[in-house]
Amino acid sequence: MQNLPASMRAALFATAAAVLAACFSIIVRIVTRDVPAFEAVFLRFAFGLILILPFALRRGFAGLKTANSALFGLRGALSTAEMCFWFFAVQLLPLARATTLNFTVPLFGTLLAAIILRETVRGHRWLAVLCGFIGVGLIIHPGLNGIALPDMLPISAALCMAAAGMTTKLLVRHEHPSTILFYLMAITTPISFLPAILVWQTPGWHSIALMALAAAMMNAMQYCNVKALQLADYSFFAGFSYLRLPVIALLAGLLFGEVPEIWVLPGAGLIIGSTLYVVLRERKLSAPAK
Repeated sequence: MQNLPASMRAALFATAAAVLAACFSIIVRIVTRDVPAFEAVFLRFAFGLILILPFALRRGFAGLKTANSALFGLRGALSTAEMCFWFFAVQLLPLARATTLNFTVPLFGTLLAAIILRETVRGHRWLAVLCGFIGVGLIIHPGLNGIALPDMLPISAALCMAAAGMTTKLLVRHEHPSTILFYLMAITTPISFLPAILVWQTPGWHSIALMALAAAMMNAMQYCNVKALQLADYSFFAGFSYLRLPVIALLAGLLFGEVPEIWVLPGAGLIIGSTLYVVLRERKLSAPAK
């Protein structure tokens, strides 16, 4: 791959990350048929901890010292909540619908940046956020009985993911990537064990093997994301992340016989278009003046 242009290598890594994310959700759907969702979340984090431990300890115990324990704790709690919401969403909703609603992460990121970080968000980005949430409304099209509770699961996961992303932005200023990932797994594993123990069912070897594979996929996805971002701008990378939708729609159709609802298509167009606009607008505003 070293002979390929940087943009081509970035595209390959970003595509691989999208495919891995889609396959992860497929595995979660399969496993949560036999294992409670809370238990599956715990297994995901536990195997993630086992996989990251050798890389984190390679820098020695001194490399794990941190003065940001409170921020790590907050990120761990948010990530646990995010994963619980997402596992239940994958279990209860059509996968294309859940995936599209989860694409609202950048929209929530803009809202939280304005409310919590007091960042200046101008009219163009507010309009993009509004269009994105109109897309959400098209997909869930609430009737007289209100919004269905399962539809709130991927949206809640997106909100937690956006908040966790803010804590990560603060942590990367001072912490090594392997330290960040280690503490994420070290904190989320015991937190996720608490609800898991309440519904615990001894998992079969089939479920254990699949969740170990899912954890490895997520680690590989994070590696691909990092490599893609090292080779190209975030605005280039962001577009490829939406490949997760057609991949997961195809796999869900083949494996589970799911056909995306008609409202998913225009809703996805509005959500994806608005989030890409937010990313491109952010790139333009952060570019140095010439």
